[in-house]
Amino acid sequence: MTWAVILTGKAYKQLKVLPAAIQDLADAAIHDLEAEGPNPAGWAVRKTGEGEYRVRLTYRYRMRYRVTNRRTLEIEVFYVGHRKDAYR
Repeated sequence: MTWAVILTGKAYKQLKVLPAAIQDLADAAIHDLEAEGPNPAGWAVRKTGEGEYRVRLTYRYRMRYRVTNRRTLEIEVFYVGHRKDAYR
């Protein structure tokens, strides 16, 4: 089973202005989310709320996502950026 990972418009715009190295890490994290689900191995994942998670890309950058539908295996990425703004 593979999960469908959907980026919101805001997350897509945030991802495009990040440095190339961070974009590559986010891309790798998204591929692992598709393959393994909300808790991919090898990533620092924390549950931040009901069905919401964050993955640590580097010590400064985070990606936040939520499981929107467990029946159809959908994950929605709603934030990619610096940690200072990740929880506002």
